[in-house]
Amino acid sequence: MSQSQIDGTALMCQILERDKAELDGQTLRSGFNKDAADHILRERLLVLGKPKDWVTCPECGIELAHVVREVGVDKVALRCPDCEDVTAPKFLTATYKVSFQKFIQLLLVGLDLKFNSQYAIKDDQIWRLGTTEPGRNKFRTWYFARQLYRPEVAARLKDQISRDGTSTSCMVLTSSDLPLPADSPMTGQNIHSLSMMGRVTQSKFDFFVDRLGATGPQILAEATPSTTLRYVESKELVFVEGVEYGLTGNQQKILLALVQDRDHELDKDALKDACGSEAQTFSPSKEFQRNKVVYDTFIAYRPDDRVYALKIPKEDGHWLT
Repeated sequence: MSQSQIDGTALMCQILERDKAELDGQTLRSGFNKDAADHILRERLLVLGKPKDWVTCPECGIELAHVVREVGVDKVALRCPDCEDVTAPKFLTATYKVSFQKFIQLLLVGLDLKFNSQYAIKDDQIWRLGTTEPGRNKFRTWYFARQLYRPEVAARLKDQISRDGTSTSCMVLTSSDLPLPADSPMTGQNIHSLSMMGRVTQSKFDFFVDRLGATGPQILAEATPSTTLRYVESKELVFVEGVEYGLTGNQQKILLALVQDRDHELDKDALKDACGSEAQTFSPSKEFQRNKVVYDTFIAYRPDDRVYALKIPKEDGHWLT
């Protein structure tokens, strides 16, 4: 088992938890481990979507640049209002979306289930995968669901399990972080994290045999955060759409400075001083190059005012005002 398989599985789960289960090329290539991205692309779990007409300028990292034309096979010409003419890798304009057909196929191969045994309970959200026979993993009826932390998704799956009469024999795989919120309709069911149970390998998911037969009842716990800055100071991490992102020291300092400022906005010099940075070329956007989803979610640069402003998620409205 390679590190790219471990990281690729984790990355796949993160993408599955996004609303549209898709990611732009700029984030995929700069915000995550390159080997992990290459691994799931090689397994054709991601397919190309509609290319973007506007991308964040790779030179300044702030302004939106318009895609002018292709330059050769793997380059594009951009027009940035600040940097003007810029040449960039073509992958920056690409978008990638999950191939659900391929993803489910790899799950079925790994579980030794036939493709005609599966069907979608809720399009692109919940699937019944099939039932394993005696001598493999006992009688188990397998399901997969993404965004299972959402009450409406959990309720739909719980209803289907009740209809199927498989409450005592079901095994649910999910890309969501566990445990689920305390009031989830799926509390008490046998749920396992896909990233803990298996790994994306060549043309299938390899599952840990010793874990397949183990029960994993949903445990009551604090609700999983959706999008929040609540843990920036205490745990050096944030949550975006239920996915946990760790922060580097400088990333934490930048976010803390904006959180602690009364107006939640600072110009570059003030932000640099608040972070205690001595760098000659201080650039918040470059500090988040490998964590771009966090930058885009929580920080906005206003060029007219030349300030960096905090984007306050709804979940934090009660303590960030």
